[in-house]
Amino acid sequence: MTNKSRLRRRVGKAKLIPVGKRMDVTRAEFDRVIAILNERGQIINDLRHNQDMQFQRLAQLQAEMDLIRRAWEKSARTGQ
Repeated sequence: MTNKSRLRRRVGKAKLIPVGKRMDVTRAEFDRVIAILNERGQIINDLRHNQDMQFQRLAQLQAEMDLIRRAWEKSARTGQ
Protein backbone atom coordinates (compact mmCIF):
# COMPACT_ATOMS: atom_id res chain seq x y z
CA MET A 1 0.00 0.00 0.00
CA THR A 2 1.42 3.39 -0.93
CA ASN A 3 1.69 6.32 1.45
CA LYS A 4 -0.89 8.37 -0.48
CA SER A 5 -3.55 5.68 -0.38
CA ARG A 6 -2.90 5.11 3.32
CA LEU A 7 -3.23 8.82 4.08
CA ARG A 8 -6.52 9.15 2.19
CA ARG A 9 -8.45 6.38 3.90
CA ARG A 10 -10.85 7.35 6.61
CA VAL A 11 -10.95 5.52 9.90
CA GLY A 12 -14.45 5.00 11.24
CA LYS A 13 -15.33 6.63 14.52
CA ALA A 14 -15.41 4.41 17.57
CA LYS A 15 -18.51 4.86 19.68
CA LEU A 16 -17.98 5.98 23.27
CA ILE A 17 -18.81 3.37 25.87
CA PRO A 18 -19.49 4.53 29.42
CA VAL A 19 -16.76 3.23 31.74
CA GLY A 20 -19.00 1.92 34.48
CA LYS A 21 -21.50 0.23 32.20
CA ARG A 22 -21.08 -3.40 31.16
CA MET A 23 -21.77 -3.99 27.51
CA ASP A 24 -22.05 -7.31 25.72
CA VAL A 25 -20.59 -7.39 22.23
CA THR A 26 -20.35 -9.96 19.50
CA ARG A 27 -17.03 -11.35 18.36
CA ALA A 28 -17.38 -9.40 15.11
CA GLU A 29 -17.86 -6.13 16.99
CA PHE A 30 -14.88 -6.88 19.21
CA ASP A 31 -12.73 -7.77 16.19
CA ARG A 32 -13.77 -4.51 14.51
CA VAL A 33 -12.68 -2.50 17.55
CA ILE A 34 -9.35 -4.32 17.61
CA ALA A 35 -8.89 -3.66 13.86
CA ILE A 36 -9.62 0.06 14.36
CA LEU A 37 -7.15 0.22 17.26
CA ASN A 38 -4.48 -1.52 15.20
CA GLU A 39 -5.08 0.80 12.25
CA ARG A 40 -4.89 3.89 14.44
CA GLY A 41 -1.74 2.53 16.05
CA GLN A 42 -0.16 2.19 12.60
CA ILE A 43 -1.19 5.75 11.74
CA ILE A 44 0.39 7.00 14.98
CA ASN A 45 3.59 5.04 14.26
CA ASP A 46 3.74 6.55 10.76
CA LEU A 47 3.27 10.06 12.17
CA ARG A 48 5.97 9.43 14.77
CA HIS A 49 8.35 8.25 12.04
CA ASN A 50 7.60 11.33 9.92
CA GLN A 51 8.16 13.57 12.94
CA ASP A 52 11.50 11.88 13.67
CA MET A 53 12.58 12.45 10.07
CA GLN A 54 11.58 16.12 10.26
CA PHE A 55 13.50 16.65 13.51
CA GLN A 56 16.54 14.94 12.01
CA ARG A 57 16.39 17.22 8.96
CA LEU A 58 15.95 20.29 11.20
CA ALA A 59 19.07 19.25 13.13
CA GLN A 60 21.00 18.91 9.86
CA LEU A 61 19.84 22.34 8.71
CA GLN A 62 20.78 23.87 12.07
CA ALA A 63 24.26 22.32 11.86
CA GLU A 64 24.69 23.74 8.34
CA MET A 65 23.52 27.16 9.50
CA ASP A 66 26.00 27.04 12.39
CA LEU A 67 28.83 26.26 9.96
CA ILE A 68 27.82 29.16 7.73
CA ARG A 69 27.55 31.49 10.74
CA ARG A 70 31.02 30.51 12.00
CA ALA A 71 32.52 30.98 8.54
CA TRP A 72 30.81 34.37 8.25
CA GLU A 73 32.08 35.49 11.66
CA LYS A 74 35.59 34.25 10.85
CA SER A 75 35.64 36.14 7.54
CA ALA A 76 34.30 39.29 9.26
CA ARG A 77 37.12 39.15 11.87
CA THR A 78 39.86 38.64 9.29
CA GLY A 79 38.44 41.37 7.03
CA GLN A 80 38.78 44.11 9.65
